[in-house]
Amino acid sequence: MAQESGERRRRRVVSSTLQPAPEPQQMRQNSQEGGKKGFASIAQSDTFSFMAAVGGWRGIFEAVGPSAVFLILYICTHKLSIAVVCSIGISLFFIAWRFIMREKMRSAIVGLILSCIYLGAAALSHSARNYYLPAFILDFCAVIVFLITLLCRFPILGMLVEFFHTPPKNGLRAWAKEWNGNKALHKAYMKATWVWVALFSIRLIIEVPFYFANNIDVLGILHLVLGIPLYAVTVWLCWMIISPQIKRVDRARKYGGGRV
Repeated sequence: MAQESGERRRRRVVSSTLQPAPEPQQMRQNSQEGGKKGFASIAQSDTFSFMAAVGGWRGIFEAVGPSAVFLILYICTHKLSIAVVCSIGISLFFIAWRFIMREKMRSAIVGLILSCIYLGAAALSHSARNYYLPAFILDFCAVIVFLITLLCRFPILGMLVEFFHTPPKNGLRAWAKEWNGNKALHKAYMKATWVWVALFSIRLIIEVPFYFANNIDVLGILHLVLGIPLYAVTVWLCWMIISPQIKRVDRARKYGGGRV
């Protein structure tokens, strides 16, 4: 009997070892859940991390690298072609590095596309200052769009955060009414959207005069200073404004059955 029981246990161990592991499906589920939480994770977190807001050191290098290389090489050589080629080379290096390390390349590809737009504007116009022209156009368009949503009292920041935090399940109208009808949450999103309007406006007000003055040295430095550092401060201010309201709403939904 003991020998038979031992044989049965051995068969069960072998059988369970040969069964296919459910890891791929579980990994896909975890990846989907992580994607849903990624965008709104900063607003929901109890503490704010500047490094998390800018994507860590890799995010800083990928955002600043091409512009810094372009500015330094142009100041040192005053040759637009060298600055353009080396700046594109840095962007391609980041993509190749992510490919070799088998990391997500989305942010690096977006950086390459933006670099090509900026560098294309400079190369086609044969003017280094026009490297910064697309950024001015993007900031100006952002100000207009953000202001329109504020005038309509349907803040764009609320749409973006809520879309990833609580995706629509019962139609867009019911989803929009749920968060936009919450006075405290709506007020927080309005304030946070104004913060972003201030960010874009500050960049334009400070940088554009140096563009028209053709002062590329100062313009390039300001472009870097008003990039990642100002962005991180903006995200922090929005976190200070939005996070308490999102947590209050989540608690109400969890314990009270709905928003308050």
